Amino acid sequence: MIKLILFACIFFCSQAFTANIFQLSPQATSIDLANIEPNHQPWNASSIYLAGDIVTHNNSLFIAAFWVKGIEPIENQPYWDGWIWLQNTVIEKWQANKIYQGGSLVKHGTDYYFARYWNENNQPKAHSSWQRIKDLFYLSPDLPPEHLDDFKTLDGVDQNDNGIRDDYERYVYEKFDSPQLITFSLSAASTLQLVIDIEQGRIPNLDINIGKQIILDFINISMCTRQLQSNHPTFRNPKLMYFNTIDRAYANRKAQNKIDNLIPWDDDFHYGADKNCLALQGAIK
Repeated sequence: MIKLILFACIFFCSQAFTANIFQLSPQATSIDLANIEPNHQPWNASSIYLAGDIVTHNNSLFIAAFWVKGIEPIENQPYWDGWIWLQNTVIEKWQANKIYQGGSLVKHGTDYYFARYWNENNQPKAHSSWQRIKDLFYLSPDLPPEHLDDFKTLDGVDQNDNGIRDDYERYVYEKFDSPQLITFSLSAASTLQLVIDIEQGRIPNLDINIGKQIILDFINISMCTRQLQSNHPTFRNPKLMYFNTIDRAYANRKAQNKIDNLIPWDDDFHYGADKNCLALQGAIK
């Protein structure tokens, strides 16, 4: 009981008082964060941020993608460091017939969605080319119980409908107590699931652009894994945890072969990934 009270005190006392995009008017269309609160709070290494919290850092705006503490926001496309970099201050309402690049942030209804990959005319919804920001991480998760069908299919079971396969989510929370390892592993699930989606034929517009983004994301996952292993030597690449049955491992191999067939090996491309995982490295020192 004393530990619980102490944890609550630490949590609420360190919580940053920031604007949160989920508290904005649901009637609004496009959102210009600069007009709503011109003086957003600066990022603080000792503060806890939750999904949707907005901070400034190095003259840029960042939105927390999930629970994050001690990880410095940097201007990069991958969001598994816990932050979504806003390249402009406006979050536009989703529009049909508009092309969205991976990493785009849009408002749809009362929710905010993050593009998992290049898409057009894909309306934001669960289990699609979009990921709802709040679905990426839960501070105190109510983990779904084990299910008989957890390992019977490639997709497994997602009883809480948060876009992360239940058996993988349970494994991550039960195995790790480091916020960095939990954050990184859960946020990598969106990219890893793309492999299953490709194998199941759910990405009809699979082309070179989407293939390149997926390959670069996999390179980044491997690079960031190595960064984390400097302080957590036993940490394994999330893909080894995600493709945890023979069928899933085989689907991973077949899907990546499909992508490789689209993109011949090119040193400039394959070695040109954004390998900047310094935010994760700094957080675990």
